[in-house]
Amino acid sequence: MDDRELALVTGASRGIGKAIALALADEGMDVIIFGRDVKALEKVQSEIKSKNVRCEYFSGDVGDEKFVHMSFKKIIDVYGKIDYLVNNAGMGILKPLTEAKLDEFKEQMNANVYGVFNFSRAVIGDMIKRKKGSIINIVSLAGKNGFIGGTMYGATKHAVLGFTKSLMLEVREYNVRVATICPGSVATEFNSGHNQKKEIERVLSPEDVAHAVLSIINLPVRAMMSEIDLRPTNPK
Repeated sequence: MDDRELALVTGASRGIGKAIALALADEGMDVIIFGRDVKALEKVQSEIKSKNVRCEYFSGDVGDEKFVHMSFKKIIDVYGKIDYLVNNAGMGILKPLTEAKLDEFKEQMNANVYGVFNFSRAVIGDMIKRKKGSIINIVSLAGKNGFIGGTMYGATKHAVLGFTKSLMLEVREYNVRVATICPGSVATEFNSGHNQKKEIERVLSPEDVAHAVLSIINLPVRAMMSEIDLRPTNPK
């Protein structure tokens, strides 16, 4: 084992999470990736390893506390630490409340909120003990603004934003930084149905979100960006 920093990224099989994982690897970090699609994770793992850093993947439900706990234990046993946690995993079902179902709401809460809780809870104790580390939660501008069809999805993102703001205040005295990135429209599979009529250069790319993650991480420890709103410059 060497002294390279270790980053953990959830929802890293594609889109924003993949871009973040690759960007962290480009910084010379070892990267642990989480997702559900094993074949996609294997491809991302191969790309990361080609950058001469280590990478392992875990496939499972981020909302499953036992899965997260067991995965975290395995990571600590091998690497001894986690320097950066990027909670990116999430999903959205967009529809009016009149058509919404409780099971759909629970599914989004599980991925979007319980996942953030589970991973943050897993790493925070060690970060406090070491007085070092950063947690970055990829939220959404839907965590600040309502929109038609967003009663379920928007509620989960508002919850993560509130969670993150409170955790930041709890742990900053230990030099642990907690931040949110709230992107607008990003050209990913998640938003593909909403961006079909938009020119691709007029929405954000996953790499733009990855750059925002690096801007948080690369600040001197004495400074913290606690919240970034990331919008397309000219979305019209």
